[in-house]
Amino acid sequence: MGKGRKPISNALKKLKGTDQPCRMREEITFDKITEIPGPPSYLCVEAKKVFKVTAQQLADKGVLDVVNINTVLLYASEMGKYIEAEKELKKKGCVIELHNEDGILMKATRNPLDRMASEYLANATRLASELGITPASASRVKVEGRKEEGDEFDKFMRNFGDGEK
Repeated sequence: MGKGRKPISNALKKLKGTDQPCRMREEITFDKITEIPGPPSYLCVEAKKVFKVTAQQLADKGVLDVVNINTVLLYASEMGKYIEAEKELKKKGCVIELHNEDGILMKATRNPLDRMASEYLANATRLASELGITPASASRVKVEGRKEEGDEFDKFMRNFGDGEK
């Protein structure tokens, strides 16, 4: 039998709107971060951008603290490496062709950078899930002050349809 679901923090439960007293659990709380520190100098340019955006978004939601900022840092680092690997793959291609002296194709193999990019993305996805910033987890978070407007078809029906909506 498996371990079951990973526990969800009380802060994330509040954002999702599932913060019923029976579902809340005792947990260690850490100091919240409101002012985002600058990204470390060893991060690449792309990773620094990811760090700034992700940290600011989490701080705005009130879920960034002194402990999980390290997870944000790891996420940004993996995303930065992934973006750089993808840029390099765009230049060199995903397949490496090996030719003999006569120029005849002897072997075509997957570029090792492609495998590395996949690993970077898998690591980043796992870390994003830990932070609650994957599309699936973000869709479960309740946004305050936003009223339901319906989808594009509902808007179309209000403007051009029978006007009943």
